Amino acid sequence: MFRIKQGLRGFKLTPQRGQEPQSENTASEVEIVSECDYEIPGASDLLKAYNKGDEINITYPVKPPYQFANVVYDDAIGGIIYHAIEPTLGDGEAEKLKKIKRFFSVERSADGVTPSRYIERKVLDILDTYGIEVDEIQLEKITYYLKRDFIGFGKIDLLMHDPYIEDISCNGPGLPIYVYHRVFESLPTTVQFENGYELNRFVLKLAQISGNHISVLDPITDATLPDGSRLNLTYGTEVTRRGSSFTIRKFSEEPMSPIELLNYGSVSAHLLAYLWLLIEYGKSVLISGGTATGKTTLLNAISLFIKPENKIVSVEDTAEINIPHDNWIQLVTRSGFGRAPASGISGVSGVSGMPEKVGDIGMYDLLVAALRQRPDYIIVGEVRGSEAFTMFQAISVGHAVLGTIHSGSMRELINRIESPPMNVPKKLLEGVDVVLFVGRILRSEEHIRRVIRAVEILGVESGHLITNDVFRWDAYEDEFEYKGRSYVLERISEEFGIEHDELIHEIEEKSKLIEELRRENITHFKDVARCIRSYKK
Repeated sequence: MFRIKQGLRGFKLTPQRGQEPQSENTASEVEIVSECDYEIPGASDLLKAYNKGDEINITYPVKPPYQFANVVYDDAIGGIIYHAIEPTLGDGEAEKLKKIKRFFSVERSADGVTPSRYIERKVLDILDTYGIEVDEIQLEKITYYLKRDFIGFGKIDLLMHDPYIEDISCNGPGLPIYVYHRVFESLPTTVQFENGYELNRFVLKLAQISGNHISVLDPITDATLPDGSRLNLTYGTEVTRRGSSFTIRKFSEEPMSPIELLNYGSVSAHLLAYLWLLIEYGKSVLISGGTATGKTTLLNAISLFIKPENKIVSVEDTAEINIPHDNWIQLVTRSGFGRAPASGISGVSGVSGMPEKVGDIGMYDLLVAALRQRPDYIIVGEVRGSEAFTMFQAISVGHAVLGTIHSGSMRELINRIESPPMNVPKKLLEGVDVVLFVGRILRSEEHIRRVIRAVEILGVESGHLITNDVFRWDAYEDEFEYKGRSYVLERISEEFGIEHDELIHEIEEKSKLIEELRRENITHFKDVARCIRSYKK
């Protein structure tokens, strides 16, 4: 567990609304372990520290030595709250920061240095020119806030840097920003925008950073930040009565590995070994589930099983796939230019169902392009529109595909693909080898993500889809059951001339390796990928 005491580089916990700020001389209840130990803990470490029966008070570094997160149970709200810990500015320091910011706004220059280095130089020039006196610690804090606000993400900069935060949601001014934490799930934070003017300016900034436009005329937009994070913005009170809002679905630079999913209990070693074997032999796997069930996380994790020599082409609406694979082409959709042609709906841009803009490049266009590049594997981030017909056709003629789709059961899946805008005949679904159904379940007052079923598709007879449940999650025991027979393994045996018992033995050996990686605490996706690639049959 990581803790920090008040006073290190001017830190203290941000007070909640209605509470008195801490005195500069008050000893904090949060203690420090080491002022030099800034290693960010792994998810398993946070899980071990997080016990339901204990009082939660966990602090860990985000971007040390300036940014830390404190997750603590708060009696006032009757739940857990996320404290964003940053250097504290006294009244005099805050006034000096405001003054220096004003000088920055009229004294900008581009002299070939990095923005960070430019700020460091410029703040010294301003202090010297205007005779503003600061000590070393004050200078460090002021420089931090200048960088945070000018080249960072302002008030949400810490949240953007926290590797455990998946989503960031602001519902309006004067309201706490909420985050979805990988370990603690949905949490209110101590971060908020004080008024509508401040929030409006920030929403405009986000739109500008993403290269998009938002205004009273076009008050909704979807965009992508430079780091690949998804962004949905609303402006003013035109469509959101509380005022401007934004939701950021962060792009993970370090995605979860299969071993991390194993530690979370989302999958079993046997199921992972089974999927590893199928992917080695070029079989197609579709991951199906509802919102926030971990479809893309699982897709990214099992993509590590693709052989390093195989060519991969991924097709995504927003860049979320991240695999350590050199022979990989990542295709991402692009919004067009200008305003869309007039329709029955006005004032909305970038929303599904709106007319296309000039220059739009959609999932269908990318999938067609992917098929022309002779890939060994096509990864489709999410199947949701007319591209589904092309994808299922590609599978039926022998292309190996990994993808996700939004549906909670086989019946929902069939209804979804047979209905507009997909319009895929049920017959084409038999080209998929396995469908993994994932879910988010409330168990013992805690939401957990699990692969509920692994279903092999055997074919279509008399208009009915014939399936075989090869793995099923036991909700009572929280265990995964292998149902005893895999028809896909029998297909592989026939196609490649390999004894069925040999395939079973191979799954057992892969399962042993996966368990060994867990025991050795090898969880980072790059380390896991190296171990998978070095594995010899």
